[in-house]
Amino acid sequence: MMQLLKRLCETPGVSGFEHKAQSIVLRELNKSCDEVQTDRLGNVIGYKKAVKRSSRKKPLKVMFAAHVDEIGLMIKHIDDDGFLSFVPIGGFDPRLLLARRVVVHGRKDVKGVIAPQPGGAKTPEDKKKPVEIKDLVIDLGMPGEDVSKLLAIGDVISI
Repeated sequence: MMQLLKRLCETPGVSGFEHKAQSIVLRELNKSCDEVQTDRLGNVIGYKKAVKRSSRKKPLKVMFAAHVDEIGLMIKHIDDDGFLSFVPIGGFDPRLLLARRVVVHGRKDVKGVIAPQPGGAKTPEDKKKPVEIKDLVIDLGMPGEDVSKLLAIGDVISI
């Protein structure tokens, strides 16, 4: 069970792009359920027929429900120096993003870190202002021309 949980936690599942995580759930449910189906919204539903084990007239019914998606980001712009501007997928506090490690899923997965916009806070007053998404970039540690070969606007980012 711990291996399954580890695999699910390490598999990207940004909202709207959770197909990899869903396929793990589908594969696992197929091992233990009598019937497994996926609906048009992407929900994976597994049915296990109940077994009557006591003098009760009806077998006990149990439902496990969980979401498989996670908050994430999407590339909005790639500048000439290779820094990525992004928009959020899901809601969260931008102050919690600074210095976070991320994985950008493009032609190839690329690791990066969220950093302040180069040349951002210039005055002591600027440093006191709350951090906003527009003030942050993702630094991949590679030149812009290399970034453009691997990534594109609209690629998804796991946090």
